[in-house]
Amino acid sequence: MKKAYIHTFGCKVNQYDSQVIRDSFRSKGYEFCPDFNEVDVVIVNSCTVTSEADRQCRQLIRKVLRKNKKAKVLVTGCYPVRSSREIKDISDRIEILPKTSSYNSGKEDKIGINKFEGRSRAFVKIQDGCSNFCSYCIVPFVRPKLWSRPEEEVVNEVKNLLKQGYREVVLTGVHLGNYEYGLVNILEKIIGLNDDFRIRLSSIDVGGVTDELLGLMKSNPAKICAHLHIPLQSGSNDILKKMKRTYNSEFYQKAVEKVYASLPDAGVTTDVMVGFPGETDKDFDLTYNLINRLKLTRLHVFRFSPRPGTLAAGFDNRVPENIIKERSNKLKALDKKLQETFWRRFIGKSRLVVMEGKSKTAITDNYIRIFLDSDIKAKSGIFKVEIFERMGKPWGKLSEVNEPVLNQ
Repeated sequence: MKKAYIHTFGCKVNQYDSQVIRDSFRSKGYEFCPDFNEVDVVIVNSCTVTSEADRQCRQLIRKVLRKNKKAKVLVTGCYPVRSSREIKDISDRIEILPKTSSYNSGKEDKIGINKFEGRSRAFVKIQDGCSNFCSYCIVPFVRPKLWSRPEEEVVNEVKNLLKQGYREVVLTGVHLGNYEYGLVNILEKIIGLNDDFRIRLSSIDVGGVTDELLGLMKSNPAKICAHLHIPLQSGSNDILKKMKRTYNSEFYQKAVEKVYASLPDAGVTTDVMVGFPGETDKDFDLTYNLINRLKLTRLHVFRFSPRPGTLAAGFDNRVPENIIKERSNKLKALDKKLQETFWRRFIGKSRLVVMEGKSKTAITDNYIRIFLDSDIKAKSGIFKVEIFERMGKPWGKLSEVNEPVLNQ
């Protein structure tokens, strides 16, 4: 049997696409291995959102070429869509593995998975593509035109994953709020399935945080996780305007306040960028203060990275690297404080969790990562734990509380 290895960079959409690739190669007689040293084919599913993502991809490719002299190296994902030449110039052993025909036609080939290898939580891609063209973002140039999977196809895939024993399904897409058939509509269809499971949304634009969505989440606390990832990027209206984002800081604040009003225990996580061209100390302070004031529960902090072909790549007034590093460190320190403040609210309380793979950690419905006490053996379903503190970290022990655990 021919052997293959796959490595995935980037977002949950890419991780889903990698599972589709695995299934395709298995149908052609390949067995997947946990390392690349002795395989016949190495597949690199790339990301090109930042220059660091590009660098990591090239670094892995060179490592593979150096350590495995016989393997064919196939590169797919967003990087070769942006610049296949940069990749091909590394070695003549590299081939570009095309994505689906959607990159030319705007229509997606029928896809689907029956399992999600290496994870206890399964991702289901329901949408791809983005037409916002934010000034810093390469994604609209390297992902397909907007498309959405048919409702029946999505529901059937979730059914199949539930049969395989998955108890948390994460709906993912580049722009979930643009799901053609209605995000709330597909959620209603999925939660109507008669099984013990829960749904989590991977990321949603602030404009998608509607009263209808929050109402559905509030009325179905055991089925839809009390967690929303709502990208912010900046708390400065001047910077948001230069970024060509579709909202201002006041709109973002009102949306988060609505979330907490409907779901008091919810986790609200976000993406935030530092060092966008022209970002002043005042702009950064507005960002820092907004995040702190809203008590967001986890931050993904990343530095501005000029992407060739985007509007912002040509902007002047670049922020010096030492200042970017300083601002990044301040936000990471804030992130640590906000996470700790959040999980400490739940000490002595019970939450529903699913285990993370084979590790001794679990994820609560409101997205707190906890360590599991030694009395908890491997569990495949949703179970209840009581949160406690150990060595300054959140831990969970099996809960004996019989009352409802979700106070939303």
